[in-house]
Amino acid sequence: MYIGPLNYNPRLQVQDFLALELVKGLPVLLLDYGSGTTRIEHRHRFPQGKPFTVEIVLQPQTIEMIVDNCKLSTCMSLDAPKGPNRFLNVNAPLQLGGAAVNLDYLGSLFNWTYVPQDKGFSGCIRNLTINERTYDLGLPSLAKNADPGCQRSVAVAVSFGIDSYFLIAIIACIVLLLILLLAFVVHKKHKDEWYDKDIHVLHGTVIDYEVEGGGESAGIYSLETLLKNLGFGDATRYVQTNHLDVSVVLLNSKNACDHDSRAYPIDDVRHYAYEGDDVSYQSLSSLTTDSDGSNLKLSHLPHFHLLADIYSEESSDPDEWFRAS
Repeated sequence: MYIGPLNYNPRLQVQDFLALELVKGLPVLLLDYGSGTTRIEHRHRFPQGKPFTVEIVLQPQTIEMIVDNCKLSTCMSLDAPKGPNRFLNVNAPLQLGGAAVNLDYLGSLFNWTYVPQDKGFSGCIRNLTINERTYDLGLPSLAKNADPGCQRSVAVAVSFGIDSYFLIAIIACIVLLLILLLAFVVHKKHKDEWYDKDIHVLHGTVIDYEVEGGGESAGIYSLETLLKNLGFGDATRYVQTNHLDVSVVLLNSKNACDHDSRAYPIDDVRHYAYEGDDVSYQSLSSLTTDSDGSNLKLSHLPHFHLLADIYSEESSDPDEWFRAS
């Protein structure tokens, strides 16, 4: 609240003013009768977030400021006016919530000891009474950014020291956090779908496919899958070998496959490109190319009775297959 001169007139040296403001939540009164500025500050804190009343009593010898109608020393602050003047000589409009003039400029021209602050007031003012006359704050002669209804949400925000810019900053931070959280969830979901899926690697393949039946063009040829299946570690990635004949290596590999019972099922028929005396088992082609058309005798190979009955031309009854076996 400010009531005082609006401009500087060197011909009329009237510098009386009265200002009531809040500094760190405490009321401060500035009063100048034209002969010096008196500053009265309420030093005792009161409960924040609740409405309070401020009463100013101007007398020729004393200046009193009473908070919440309390007559105790903790609620009342008083001082004496400066200089010989004892009355407030002001003929100007009353301004609430701020000043329409540059108070720092006027203070430098009038040599005020204390200058009211230029920071405006954000909050609610009710029951403004001067000389037992209550003013209607809903119909001011001039208003800017004023709310006649004094919304409760604004009052609560101001009681906690929150202005409009601070609220905008809080809302912007919340929106930014929500966007970052959404981006993190989408990224994590995409990563889980690609990397965390259980992939069953089939035996005999070299490339791991994400989806069966596709991804061949995107796969990279790697022997790591075969090394894992065979139980080799990184120590066997580079092995020093002697120069051997290729035929010896192939023959050793063939013998290892023939004598490895875990590599193939028992009822397996092997067909080699060359069928000579070294082949111990006959192939399926031998079963169907008998020249004399007689029944094929496989008494020395009991595991091939069922295959012989399946490929024979005389019987197609399933019961005979089981009797033959």
